Amino acid sequence: MAAKIKIYTLSTCSHCKATKKFLNDNSITFESVDVDLLQGEERQKMLEEVMQFNPDRSFPTIIIGDKVIIGFKENAIKEVLGI
Repeated sequence: MAAKIKIYTLSTCSHCKATKKFLNDNSITFESVDVDLLQGEERQKMLEEVMQFNPDRSFPTIIIGDKVIIGFKENAIKEVLGI
């Protein structure tokens, strides 16, 4: 079974868009959250979640199974996914 993939993004971030495009182009299912579009408590909760994986809170923060990739690093993503 493939690892669960979750990406934390900003709606205005070009690297985040590139990450989503890459995953979509490779027919990879993922869950994504545009943190900047959330408000109030929901946004705060999501930022705390991001900080567990990435204390710098930079985007995109990509979680693939138990691996964390910060930023759009195509080769690292391919390696973790085995593609």
